[in-house]
Amino acid sequence: MLRLQGIPGKRRKEMRKLILSLFLVGLICAVPPVHASQGNALGFGDAAIKIDWFRFTDNGLADMDLENGVYVGLEVYYVIGCISPNLYFGAEIGWAGTSTSVDPYSLDLNVDYVPVEFNLKYVFDITPCVKFDLGAGISANWFGFEADFGNVSYSSDDWLFGGQFFADVNYRLAPNWFVGANIKYQITQDIELDGVNTHTSADNFRLGAQVGYTF
Repeated sequence: MLRLQGIPGKRRKEMRKLILSLFLVGLICAVPPVHASQGNALGFGDAAIKIDWFRFTDNGLADMDLENGVYVGLEVYYVIGCISPNLYFGAEIGWAGTSTSVDPYSLDLNVDYVPVEFNLKYVFDITPCVKFDLGAGISANWFGFEADFGNVSYSSDDWLFGGQFFADVNYRLAPNWFVGANIKYQITQDIELDGVNTHTSADNFRLGAQVGYTF
């Protein structure tokens, strides 16, 4: 089977530096839990698992019938108490996948998408049990493409710089557990496969639900 692998470029090194730098900033900004758990909208912090409907919004992917998929993600946030008891810094990582088959040519196309996000969000106390937040951030996003045609296989990938903005509403079920809904839109650079600019971005829209725990 013939297999062509995407060539790593400068973007990979840039994305690694970005991820490490923002992670260190987050550790510095997070306040000690002894002081943060009192009087904050979501305590010292929160963690949640998301399951979303995922849609690439660029026409280039829509034309190949690769726009719709499912996203599964994990997010963790910590309060920045030295600025505001309602302001949180956090990270999210997830996976989305889409695929399609082109008949009668037996051509299978697959996309894997892994966003690594660093976000700020501000939490509004609507009621003691209902919290609403707005947020935005930047991201390093891995895009992998694979095409299979009989015994021939082609694959390539790229790291994309991006940014996103989002909103969540959560309902507290118990002192430390909550469920909620989320909506997000993300924009990215154009995708390069094997050094060729496709003039197609990985911009995407997400809508779904989450379950989480505050600590």
